[in-house]
Amino acid sequence: MSVSRLVNMTNKNLNADNTNIVSIQLNLFDAYDGKHNFDEVLNQKITGHTDLNLENGIVITSPNHFEFDTRRCPKCGKLKLIKKKFIPRKAILNKIGDVVFYLKEYYCKACHRYPKVELKNILKEYSKVSIPFTENLYNKAKTGLKSLRKTSKDLKVDDVTLSHQSVANHLSVDSDKEIVFEVEEHSGYYGYDEQFITIGKESLPKAQLIDIISNQTIAIRILDEVTSKNVEDFIKDHTNKNNRKCLVTDHDHAYFSVITNLGFKKQQLCIIHFVRIVERKVNELIKKNDYSEDEIKELKEYAGRIIHIFLAKNVKDFIKRLNSFFKQWDNVPEDLKHFYNKKVIRDMHKLTQHLFDPNIPSTNNLLEGKFSGAQQQSDKKRYKTKQGCLSSLKPITERQNQELKRKKIEKNEENPDHIKLRKSIKKLFEG
Repeated sequence: MSVSRLVNMTNKNLNADNTNIVSIQLNLFDAYDGKHNFDEVLNQKITGHTDLNLENGIVITSPNHFEFDTRRCPKCGKLKLIKKKFIPRKAILNKIGDVVFYLKEYYCKACHRYPKVELKNILKEYSKVSIPFTENLYNKAKTGLKSLRKTSKDLKVDDVTLSHQSVANHLSVDSDKEIVFEVEEHSGYYGYDEQFITIGKESLPKAQLIDIISNQTIAIRILDEVTSKNVEDFIKDHTNKNNRKCLVTDHDHAYFSVITNLGFKKQQLCIIHFVRIVERKVNELIKKNDYSEDEIKELKEYAGRIIHIFLAKNVKDFIKRLNSFFKQWDNVPEDLKHFYNKKVIRDMHKLTQHLFDPNIPSTNNLLEGKFSGAQQQSDKKRYKTKQGCLSSLKPITERQNQELKRKKIEKNEENPDHIKLRKSIKKLFEG
């Protein structure tokens, strides 16, 4: 009984000339209750793998042994190849683990070179980790729940030996400056903020820019320091100059010149940060001055009324609260009046943009949520390099963007009748 010596593999489909095979011997562990597919079992017995994506012109002659299916030289194109030896090459395959491939080497009598089989669709040059395995590793890293060392230990369960440094190398990004993400369309409404992280022995700001409407991250950059120029350069590089409608930020003075220089039509200052500023100012005044208990109580009361103004739900409510506050103006402590005139009046229009445009949020909570979602509490941990930090953040942030895209698609595809029904049920229960 003869078996075809060559098994052609193209486009992930394995085709074997099995016309001369009438039966095959199965091992005991091959037995199961279902029905065997003859071609599938045969292919697996001959090649050992059923999911390899080989280039045209490469065949498997026996398990893990790869040869050319022709004697044509890939260097000069002439039919002058002579078979030489098999060269072993270690590889790590997805769902299989460590294996050894044997790649045939040839000698060409025409060009006198020694071409050999190269599995470019499976293995990168100088790397034993297969491309599908790297993709699977990257998908696991999107959860952001495990360190490199824990990931390395988990791989040993699948008979894969890969050090934590090798894991880091395969997940690494090319740049040590920034990472940029694909966002289908910029709305013109942006959110910007920084978070300080420890890299080596330095505490450096990690700048992040998002699209407010889609809530997707556009770019992340590690800055040397927070200056107007650094912030302006980052935002300028990743926003459309003809579509800069609004930028939501906190109250750092480094941002103020950015709005004017880049031509943003509006700026919304975060209300939560404003509340913290008022509270901090009250505490400073209490420490600085020798207030009585009644004066402290009065100071906190009127500080609360200032905050109350900017928690309004709409323009009408805002005007009502503002008028109510000015009726009490003569009773406001002098130190608090000075703060109001210096800070609040100056930033009044920047604190109320969200009341006039429903696309503008009142806070920077979208970005704050991304900070906590991308980095665990232990992630105030130290990274050794900027590149290592960005390599850790990239898969996690990509997962966040993909989930937002999926939810948007599901929302757009939702049946209008189901939406009406859900609203009716909600009203019924609220009633």
